Amino acid sequence: MSERQHQKRSGWRFPPERRHMLWDEEREKRLPPELVLQAAGTEPGATVLDVGAGTGYWTLPLSKLVGPEGRVMAVDVEPLMVDDLRRLVQERGLTNVEVVQSDELHIPLEDGIADVALLGFVLHEPPDPVAFLQEVARLLKPGGRVAILEWQKWETEVGPPIEHRISTDEARDLLEAAGYRAEPISSPHEDVHAWLGIR
Repeated sequence: MSERQHQKRSGWRFPPERRHMLWDEEREKRLPPELVLQAAGTEPGATVLDVGAGTGYWTLPLSKLVGPEGRVMAVDVEPLMVDDLRRLVQERGLTNVEVVQSDELHIPLEDGIADVALLGFVLHEPPDPVAFLQEVARLLKPGGRVAILEWQKWETEVGPPIEHRISTDEARDLLEAAGYRAEPISSPHEDVHAWLGIR
């Protein structure tokens, strides 16, 4: 499939008015954050981008994992999510987290600042996922990694409509089209596929 064909997506963004679902207890059972983040190679002292951070489901464990010497950039395009993230940072006293309001295909941060970027169920949202992955690549250090989790392309209790989902093969192809070396990583659940893109 060509890069141009990859770009022909309508995108599907999680409705911000349903953001309370992002902290559901069942989600924590299905997607244990610490296991996912360790599989992505997140280490103490790292600088990590949480892209599409939502209400902070990954941000909070990332903050603990990278520790006081590390840094987490919690990025989201939805103003309501950004407000929730700022509230979380203030209430939990997360001194190593910075909240960033982004545009659809531009994240207002400097080049080459991050060791790892996490896209937790985000890649199906932008209409041009290759350009989106290239923007993330701009922010990674040489040898940096992007970890991607997406719902499998079959019926599940939660997740976007099937027609908007990205299959495991498509995720790999998108990473390669954006200039990454794609490697599968351990998935936290049978309904989820996970990839690591390496620069």
